[in-house]
Amino acid sequence: MAVPAIGQVTDEDIDRARGEVNEIMADSQELGIEVQDAWARQFALEKEISDLTSSIEVARVKIGDAERRLEEVAVEMYMGSSSVASIQVLFSADDEKYGAGIEYLRNVTGVEEDVVNTLRSFRAELGRQTDRLNEASAEQEILVSELEVRATELQSDLIEAQAVYDTLVQRQAAEEEARRRAEEEARRLAAEEAARNATTTTAPSATTAPEDDPGETTTTAPGETTTTSPAPPPPPSSGGACPVAGAVSFTDSWGAPRSGGRAHQGVDMIAARDTPLVAIYSGTIRRISSGNLSGLSVWLQAGNGDQFFYAHLESYGDISVGQSVNEGQVIGYNGSSGNAPSWLPHLHFEYHPGGGSAVNPYPLVRSLC
Repeated sequence: MAVPAIGQVTDEDIDRARGEVNEIMADSQELGIEVQDAWARQFALEKEISDLTSSIEVARVKIGDAERRLEEVAVEMYMGSSSVASIQVLFSADDEKYGAGIEYLRNVTGVEEDVVNTLRSFRAELGRQTDRLNEASAEQEILVSELEVRATELQSDLIEAQAVYDTLVQRQAAEEEARRRAEEEARRLAAEEAARNATTTTAPSATTAPEDDPGETTTTAPGETTTTSPAPPPPPSSGGACPVAGAVSFTDSWGAPRSGGRAHQGVDMIAARDTPLVAIYSGTIRRISSGNLSGLSVWLQAGNGDQFFYAHLESYGDISVGQSVNEGQVIGYNGSSGNAPSWLPHLHFEYHPGGGSAVNPYPLVRSLC
């Protein structure tokens, strides 16, 4: 959990603000891990409860079949003037008497032992599964309540950190703007000075650079020629931007349990609601969609063919399908659309190298965020 690097600055206030953000996030690290672990446990319980419910239904069907078979035996015993009470004794007898009862039924009525044993086994399994279902349901109820409290606490920390982060960014933008204006003013003054010198220079040795040579300017004194370099090219890419442009908490949740028995195929990046989400690399918006699970989502394709999936957005940025975007450009805002709980706004982020199957994005975002 860290704040994305946003350029070197020298102002002491900005450095102090960055340190404050990191301190807040460091204090929240354990809480963030607890929230992610509890969330995964909730989905695991959800799957176990679903499986137990199905198993209990199957057990009840089997018990019904076995009981009907014993009813048939009871009728046969009645028609043969045998005591029907002997069957009831079997269900309440202890192990020692149970064995004697089975022997009695075998000798008197010809009932096979496995019929009664099967029924007893089914009933025992039904009892065990029912007890576990009750335990799992109670654990899930407590977990959901505690998870919501922890997630709300984490959100509070992230909102605080995001406010500090926004202040940091605003200060840096103001500093960059002031620097840009100062540089423009310096260039303007230099140009005016050069123009004055050019109009007052009359020495025959003064020369002028050919018009097709942008790298040279006129001389300013006899025998002395001044050259200026062309405008420098734009700086190279920083190598990727953190998808969440602000305070963020995430762990390696690849493969963790998710709803419907699915395994997690991405990384969940928890941040304050409406935190800007940006293009991890320069590329093209391939798809914008909305689904019951993913909510508002965006597919971004980088120049090398890699694709990235952003889900659960609160809203979109100023983007459209087929649009080219730059690294770090806002494409949406963090939220909880789709099946994300309202108390846990987060970005579900996937990485598909070459547009193929998803791979664990945690190492990538860990290096960038």
